[in-house]
Amino acid sequence: MTTTGDTQTRISGLRAETTAAIEQRDVLATDARRALIAELDAGRICRAGCADALTGWGLEPPPGELTMSAAGQMSYARMYADEGEAREQALQHVPDELYRLLPVVDIWPRWVIEVALIPGEDDYPEVHPYQITVQVGLRMPVTATSQAAAITAAETTVNARLPELTDAGVTLTGVSWEVYDGPDDLIHAADLGAPAAPTDSAGPGDDLTAATAARDAAIEALADLRRKIRRRAVHALATEEFGGVYEETAEHVERYLLDLGFDRLPRAHFVLATVEVILRVRAGSTDEAYGRVRDLMATTDDPREGRPWTATGWGTANVGKVDGWWQVSWRHVYDVWLRDQPSRAAASTAGEALVRAALERALAEVEHQVDLTCAVEGYGIAQHLDPDLD
Repeated sequence: MTTTGDTQTRISGLRAETTAAIEQRDVLATDARRALIAELDAGRICRAGCADALTGWGLEPPPGELTMSAAGQMSYARMYADEGEAREQALQHVPDELYRLLPVVDIWPRWVIEVALIPGEDDYPEVHPYQITVQVGLRMPVTATSQAAAITAAETTVNARLPELTDAGVTLTGVSWEVYDGPDDLIHAADLGAPAAPTDSAGPGDDLTAATAARDAAIEALADLRRKIRRRAVHALATEEFGGVYEETAEHVERYLLDLGFDRLPRAHFVLATVEVILRVRAGSTDEAYGRVRDLMATTDDPREGRPWTATGWGTANVGKVDGWWQVSWRHVYDVWLRDQPSRAAASTAGEALVRAALERALAEVEHQVDLTCAVEGYGIAQHLDPDLD
């Protein structure tokens, strides 16, 4: 028989598991984002790829510089010879206090709202005091991770200086900021997805089902983020999203994953298989014969057909006619990556068997002679990775 005390003990244990899973997810999200932004800052990845990965993981994109724009009204007092001069100068200049107190903000007059003579102020025969009110445009750069954050930063920067501007006789009112330009991922922000699973806030006496559901949701949220991070990293390698030498790039991606607590990327032997083949085909011309052989051999190339290799080939001699058949000499080279091989010899044997089988299928209806050699060239992180499995 289960007692109330037993139930509460189990609920407490489930809460502890929930909290631990949420904390692990938060740490993973923070570390993954920080490390990826470091890669961006170092120039090893592009901003678009970094933003795509982060938003795909439900995280904020990297900070970017957005150009903010705003309109507002500015008022100040100045001495001018007459109203005409006051209006003219109002459209050509802004008070020096703006340059001093808001050096990062570009401000320019757009049109004059009002020019009014100030009664009771010091007046001289040659100049008179005028209150100038103009519509102004404002623009400034802001580094932020979202449009909302950029708007807040612009407002904070300007609002912090308003009291000093007022003391200097300049007022800015009605300033409303918006994003004028910036990185595409910040202008067109992606949906960051659902937040992390909520903690279980059940108090004494609440049922076990709710605590279990909260624990399961937190664990699944952690597992989901781990799947997304590894899948995106493998996808970048599989689609050659990175430039440079594959081996170096793969090692760098693997280091990123290892630092986050993931397993190593799968290993494979690299087998170089070279095929010298002579084919006899029916054709109406030299070009037709050559094209037919090229097309036949190309059917063995594509790794998307489940083959663990890439391949390329070319003719090695002039095409000639023998006994009414066109005879074509051809060389094809296969870069084969084989996993789960216990030794170099086993990898070489397996690579030869795979290539021979592919050739026999491709050339089943064509008379041919094949000379195939295989050599194991190395061992390292596998190519032809599958983002869903690796």
